Amino acid sequence: MPSHDAGSCPVPSTHDKYDEAQYFLGKLLEHYHRPDEFQFNLNAFIQAIRNITFMLQSEENKPEGFDDWYAKKQEAMRANETLRRFVEARNIIVKRSSLAAMSKARSGLFRGRKLKLAVAHELPPFMDTLEALEKAKAFAYGLFLDEEHSAIGEQAGVERVWIVSELGSDEIAVSCLQALNYMGELVAEAHRLYGGSEQHKPITVDIDRKSVV
Repeated sequence: MPSHDAGSCPVPSTHDKYDEAQYFLGKLLEHYHRPDEFQFNLNAFIQAIRNITFMLQSEENKPEGFDDWYAKKQEAMRANETLRRFVEARNIIVKRSSLAAMSKARSGLFRGRKLKLAVAHELPPFMDTLEALEKAKAFAYGLFLDEEHSAIGEQAGVERVWIVSELGSDEIAVSCLQALNYMGELVAEAHRLYGGSEQHKPITVDIDRKSVV
């Protein structure tokens, strides 16, 4: 759902692209454990986050001082390493090979959401997590776990971490969230420049809860 009133928003095209980026980040997190869907939504997020600044520059009826304000914002964006990687990612197509290179999926014995013992070997990054979880359960039950779950808090699970080297060494959803929040503040500041009073409320996500099943 749009986060703004299109009829009164002074930068409607810009805000639409921000909402689009937020939507694809939500889908990326929703499909965190389905590799193909994760990749598709990551690519869509990269396109949307890049288009926010394109739309901002093309908005009509720019207020006095816009050009000077935006020039300073461009300098700040170029100086922000995380954001610069996304802004410059217009021509990057995240391929399976680049997504797999630094990404890991490990099955094992967990206490809560903390990996206690890795089972067998690291899993292929593009194996669906649910498939990997069934393999982990088959291995763990009878060897480390019993049917009565006498070891309270311990269970078979899979931990997945996605990293794209072109976008830095951090977990990719964390980097996406940083970029989106930066752009959210930029859009809110643009509203204020046009005479509005919009404030950006930072979006937060518990990545640890998303990364383990």
